[in-house]
Amino acid sequence: MIFNNITEKRMVENGVHRAILEITTEDYNKVYENQYTNEVATEIIKNHLERRGDDGRPTNIEIKPNEAEGIVRIYANINYLGNDHTNYGRQ
Repeated sequence: MIFNNITEKRMVENGVHRAILEITTEDYNKVYENQYTNEVATEIIKNHLERRGDDGRPTNIEIKPNEAEGIVRIYANINYLGNDHTNYGRQ
């Protein structure tokens, strides 16, 4: 699933690239119906990176819903060193 309304924040700390994706709880639940799993988070971040043409590889992916704020956040480290072009499973 591709979300059109993802807010992405990036930071680099001690050489580690970190991404935070934010999706409204309403948009998220239209597709995933309160399924807050790391497998779903992995699918979302990989689709997001592919859509942007980003060759980074996500690791340490975790999802944290915040019902009070109405936001679902997905956190991941993005690795670039030693990567070949990433095609996310396309042949």
